[in-house]
Amino acid sequence: MSNIIPANIQVPAHLAGRIGVPSALAQSLMGGISSAESFPRISIKGSRFRIVEGGNETVLDTTALEVVIVGANPRLSKTWYAKAWTKDSEPVAPDCFSLDGIGPDQSSTDPQNDLCASCPQNAWGSKIAENGQQIKACSDQKRLAVVSADDPAGPVYLLQVTPAALKGFNAYVKELSMRGIPPEIVKTKITFDTDASFPKLKFGLSGFLDDESQDAVDKLFGSAEIREITGENPRQAVEVPKIAAKPVAPKPAPKVAEPVEPAPAPAPTQAATPKRGFGASKPATKATPAAAAPVNTQAATSLADEIAALVGEVNADDA
Repeated sequence: MSNIIPANIQVPAHLAGRIGVPSALAQSLMGGISSAESFPRISIKGSRFRIVEGGNETVLDTTALEVVIVGANPRLSKTWYAKAWTKDSEPVAPDCFSLDGIGPDQSSTDPQNDLCASCPQNAWGSKIAENGQQIKACSDQKRLAVVSADDPAGPVYLLQVTPAALKGFNAYVKELSMRGIPPEIVKTKITFDTDASFPKLKFGLSGFLDDESQDAVDKLFGSAEIREITGENPRQAVEVPKIAAKPVAPKPAPKVAEPVEPAPAPAPTQAATPKRGFGASKPATKATPAAAAPVNTQAATSLADEIAALVGEVNADDA
C-alpha cells in the first residue's frame, strides 16, 4: 500500500460508524477516471493557489491547502480549442466544451459532435504533444466542489483537477476507498508537484473532521449550489450542424427512334419505400427540455468565460 495515507491513522470515535459504509461522494469522485462568476473558484495558474471571484483574483500566500470535498461530477468534463495553445495565448472560451462529458454544452460556439464518446477530438492520438506523445485534442478535467477545512460553513469553491493530476487524484480516492474511509469525513491536503514543469496538483490525507465541521459539511451534499458548481444540472441537447448532401442531377432521358405513334405520357414516379428492420434510420426525436432547468443565456455566457479562464491551467499539461 502506498504512503499517501499513513498506515497508523486513528479514526475519531464520532466517525467510527462511517468507516466501511458506502459513500455516494466516493463513487462520484472516482467516476469517469480508469459559471461561472456566481461562485468562487480555485485557480492554480503559475503553480500558485489563487481565489477568483467576480472578476477579482487573490493570490494566496501558501503552497498547500486543506479542503473538504463536498461534491464531484461523476463524469469528466471536456474542453476543445480549434487553435493550438501557447504561453502567449490570450484566455478565450473553448470552441467546444462539455461539463458532463456526454455532449457539447449549449454555449459551445463550434460543437464538434453530438456525443463526446464518438467525437474524433476525444480520441487518443487526435493531438500530438510537444514531447511527441499521443494525447487527446479534447482535454479531460474533474470538477470538484470544496470548502476550506478551517471554515467548512464558508464559501464553496470550484476546483478542477487537470489531466496530468487525474492519475494521482484517482490513487488518493482509491486508497481512501480501500480503507473504507468516505472522502467527506476527511481533510484533504492539496499541494503542487515540485517535479513537474507546469502546475500539477497532489492530494493526500490531512486528518478527520470534528463534530461541528462534519455537521456543516453534511448539509451541503446534493444541494442545488453544489450541483451548479460541479456541472451536474441537466443540460440541453445541442444539434451539431451537418453538411448538406449535394443534390444529384437527374440523368438525361435516352434518345429513342422516331415513334410511329405519339409517345405515351411518362408514368408518375413513386416515392421509395422506407427501409425497415435492421439498418433502418430511426426518426429524429425532439429533445424535451427539462422543466426545472430553463435556458439562462447570461449563465451560459458566464460559464464559457469561466472555462476560458482555465485555458492556461489545462493546456499547460500538454507542455
